[in-house]
Amino acid sequence: MSTEGGRVIGGRYRLVERIGSGGMGTVWRAVDALVDREVAVKEPRLPGDPQGEERRRAYARLRREARAAARVEHPAAVAVHDVVVEDDELPWIVMELIRGESLHEVLGRGALSPAESARIGLALVGALAAAHAKGIVHRDVKPANVLLGPHGRVVLTDFGIARIQGEESLTASGEFVGSLEFVAPERMSGPGAGPASDLWSLGALLYTAVEGRSPFRRTSLESTLAAVLAAQPPKPQRAGELRPLIEALLRRDPHERPTAAEVATALGEVAGASVGAARGETGPHRQDPARPAFEDEARSADEGGPGGEAPGSGGAAPEAPAAAGRRRTLALLAAALVGALLVGGGVWLGTSLTDGDGGGELYEDAESVTGVGEEVGEEGVFPPVEVPPKGPGPSSSGTRWTAHKERELSAEVSVPASYTEVVRDPANPIVEYSEPGGRVLLRLTKPAKAPAKNALAWADQERREYEDPPYDAVTTSMSPTSFHDQGAALLDATYKEGERKADSTVTREMRLMIVTDAGEAYELMVRMPKGVAEHEKRGTALFKAARDRLKVDTGATGSG
Repeated sequence: MSTEGGRVIGGRYRLVERIGSGGMGTVWRAVDALVDREVAVKEPRLPGDPQGEERRRAYARLRREARAAARVEHPAAVAVHDVVVEDDELPWIVMELIRGESLHEVLGRGALSPAESARIGLALVGALAAAHAKGIVHRDVKPANVLLGPHGRVVLTDFGIARIQGEESLTASGEFVGSLEFVAPERMSGPGAGPASDLWSLGALLYTAVEGRSPFRRTSLESTLAAVLAAQPPKPQRAGELRPLIEALLRRDPHERPTAAEVATALGEVAGASVGAARGETGPHRQDPARPAFEDEARSADEGGPGGEAPGSGGAAPEAPAAAGRRRTLALLAAALVGALLVGGGVWLGTSLTDGDGGGELYEDAESVTGVGEEVGEEGVFPPVEVPPKGPGPSSSGTRWTAHKERELSAEVSVPASYTEVVRDPANPIVEYSEPGGRVLLRLTKPAKAPAKNALAWADQERREYEDPPYDAVTTSMSPTSFHDQGAALLDATYKEGERKADSTVTREMRLMIVTDAGEAYELMVRMPKGVAEHEKRGTALFKAARDRLKVDTGATGSG
């Protein structure tokens, strides 16, 4: 298999620079020639005999990674754009490219404050809840699989060893997958992986973030295993208000752990105003004084592996020939499958590869993910997509956008030229635009005063509104974000509405709440039918593009 730079995969993805490698593959920075954007492409490298059982399981894991990641609809879950099967019949996975570094690397410079840890945890529990709702258990939640991108973005990566309900196991008898110190005890002696086991791992991650050390790491595999199975972790000394939650998450009985919703509520309370730290800060809040997160004598297996190199280890990644003269100094981590610890008949330690393009772009390219009602085919191939450029005028797909200056709202909102205004109420104020046929609708509102002290609290208020009639069959996810350095939050909700529930349709609303430093509040909302792939694809694309084009009055001089 060729790994020479400049190679074009699937007729559109040109490999530029290798940014990581591990036991299961090499991750490249690549350019999608169709829409002129950078992506991460994972080149598979499968072990064993081409006709052997080990190779079959590895191939199945690669396909599962793409399918699992694509099914999880959440801004804190890494996005898979495409899967390409080349002449060698191996799946190349095309993912979003996130510029940033892993939480593991960040903790290598010092522990984080409880508020910052809670902010990160809040995004992660949202992604996990979205995965669990799809019958997916991640099984490898750890700092190396968490990316911290620009503008406060938090992304959970590496669905390569995820367990999908109803599918066969991909492990052989006596084989175990996961990173031992972050694995729940029931996975080694009990019922196995379930949603509660992911929450245990989140508890171990939060402990590590605030204390600067893992609660169960020991100097050998055997002693680490014994600690996970039987030892009580030392009481966290730096966790502050997070301490009760961490201790509850690390309860050995999975039935005694809090639910994802309870975890999100607790984390939101601790994060509080610190959610705004994601807006304009250059780095995470750290403990004072800071101390190294991991002792030298117990360096994580995530830092290297057979045939791999540690992200951020200081070794220069070789540039592909086609990328000569274009060396980037940005830290690029590729979101990929790896990091499995295989126990039974030997041990394989793989490098955890991470990356993607964040820029705080939540719902980035949501239109490229398979919609509800669309199943990934046996080959796992996703359709190509085009992302519209920012600003008015035609997109790359030919869609023309029109910018509307809304003076009553002190804002400018852009919609496709085919959309028409259907509601305008200067007294509220509110404006709504609808596509022909009325199935997808966009609304911009500006409350007279901010409904809450910050955007996340506002989003939580709105989330609770879905719990009351006439709403039914509600699912919600919520995450902090930023909007042009202003505090913001994302709320994604699906629900049924109507007296005859069997006849009522399922609706999805994607909502962006903004509370500026000057106290002004705005909400952008896109409503669409849920479960109809065509409509949902248009709706998610509209939300992303309209959000990118939205201009509001932040109250700062020269803002707009």
